[in-house]
Amino acid sequence: YVLPELQSGFSFHLSLTRNDTIYIIGGHSIEMNTRPPNLYKIKIDLPIGSPAVNCYVLSEGISVSSAIVTQVKENEFVIIGGYHYDNQKRMICNTINLEDNKIEIVEKEAPEWTPDIKHAKIWFGSDMGNGVILLG
Repeated sequence: YVLPELQSGFSFHLSLTRNDTIYIIGGHSIEMNTRPPNLYKIKIDLPIGSPAVNCYVLSEGISVSSAIVTQVKENEFVIIGGYHYDNQKRMICNTINLEDNKIEIVEKEAPEWTPDIKHAKIWFGSDMGNGVILLG
């Protein structure tokens, strides 16, 4: 499928799914070397025959790339870490609530970061499931 809203290429974004909807958050714009506050909603309808795919640009996005997202409840996710800019780590967290095909992103109190995480040049991590992440 060709989605005109997604033609300008970006990488290191986050994606969440709920039912028949995919949300794409943040990312790194390859063309402009920026991290715009992208938020896309891709709705997939599966009627008999060919699927219908629609993409909507939403205005409530956040500037983030290379972050980790974990699901903590059926409709609730948490974004941890990532980057605002090439050399600025994102030391805040956000809670994402997905309900009835709408999304709400709010800032959340960050954990007490260890000195290793605060001062390291890079970080990596993974969602371990059930609201647990691994940072390294």
